[in-house]
Amino acid sequence: MEQLKKDIKNNYLLIIAVILYLVITNLIFGYCCPFRIFFHVECPGCGLTRAFMSLITGDISSSLHYNYTCILWVITIILFVIDRYIKKIKIKLFPTLWAVVAIITIIRYLLIVIFKMPIF
Repeated sequence: MEQLKKDIKNNYLLIIAVILYLVITNLIFGYCCPFRIFFHVECPGCGLTRAFMSLITGDISSSLHYNYTCILWVITIILFVIDRYIKKIKIKLFPTLWAVVAIITIIRYLLIVIFKMPIF
């Protein structure tokens, strides 16, 4: 818990800025994706929020439908939280793991764009 308190203390301005951004863009545009705001198209992470919400409510089928990379992101984040705040096992492959999951997410997006598949 000490590490969590330290992280919050060191990043409180960033946390406040992100919360303000989310609230303001949702009020103005109805969504908060900067990719969609600036380019008017869905981004590589499109559907991740809906996928995550479906996943935590137990609707795995809908979660996979919205964005199947959500499961990879959830696993990566859980491992990160365990590593940083619980066990402190210092997994050395985290930069690689984050990169692999991000690349898979981008590949999914490119396949959707190239083959004109619906995102959701």
